[in-house]
Amino acid sequence: MSGLEGTFERRLLDASPEGIVLIDVLDPAQPLVYANPAFERLTGYPAAELIGRNLRLLQGADREQDGRQRLREAVRRGEPCRVLMRNYRKDATQFWNEIHIVPLADPQGRITQYAGFHRDASERLRGVGAASFDVRMPPLPTPITMRDDRLTGLYAAGYFDELLRREYAIAQREGRSIAIFAIDIDALDLYNATFGRAAGDSAIRRVAHCISGCLRRASDAIARTEGGSLVACAPGVEAEQALRIGQTMAERVRELRIHHPRSSVVRYVSVSVGVAAEVPTAEQDCTALLERARAQLGVAKQSGRNRAA
Repeated sequence: MSGLEGTFERRLLDASPEGIVLIDVLDPAQPLVYANPAFERLTGYPAAELIGRNLRLLQGADREQDGRQRLREAVRRGEPCRVLMRNYRKDATQFWNEIHIVPLADPQGRITQYAGFHRDASERLRGVGAASFDVRMPPLPTPITMRDDRLTGLYAAGYFDELLRREYAIAQREGRSIAIFAIDIDALDLYNATFGRAAGDSAIRRVAHCISGCLRRASDAIARTEGGSLVACAPGVEAEQALRIGQTMAERVRELRIHHPRSSVVRYVSVSVGVAAEVPTAEQDCTALLERARAQLGVAKQSGRNRAA
């Protein structure tokens, strides 16, 4: 909330009876940067305990909600959204959170933050008999598939595998193409050796956010598999278009101008991208297509890196 301390705008936000938060969307982790007193009362969390964290913590283990995916897609598209979600207070009591998010842009039109407006809808839902859930947080299921990669905010590899299998099956049923991208950050080990692991993690986050920006549709998915390796799928994208997208990924990463003095490719951090696409037949599965994308990644590296193949 830099620049708002002590201002009329800050006092207005603090006085609102509705919970209000601000989220930094330029950071891939999408941390909270402000929460007003009404939000503290709603959730039981002091603002100081929430600043710098992603608000998905309010969902506990209850991540499989349509509202969460709708929020994620709206943020990716830069659109406002209103959803109803089960959330959990600090004391583990459940409440229905009516959430309305609105994008905030800078003077150049770039979306930098999201404002979130939160209110407890539990009483209203009980009035129509819509809530019949235990008011305590349920125990964590075992085993649990983690949806998000903690470093980048992208999907975790295990959850991406589930999404890929589902999208591949849909492509088979509907007879349409699906594309897979295998992406590696070039010479990441040398970057870590030069600047340290923390700087390397920061570079991974920036590259991940950049690559994610090349895939803007709600059906697209991207994950970090390990280290500086990413994988993405784009349903409905044919081979020629997929290669152009892969080339765009490499270009956009170069344009970040992350200095890499020990790279043998260029003087900045770069990526190599392997691309594969097909209209799957009934007897095929996604494993072969994923392996083709990884093989093409090898081709891109052998051809000099910093490119798509």
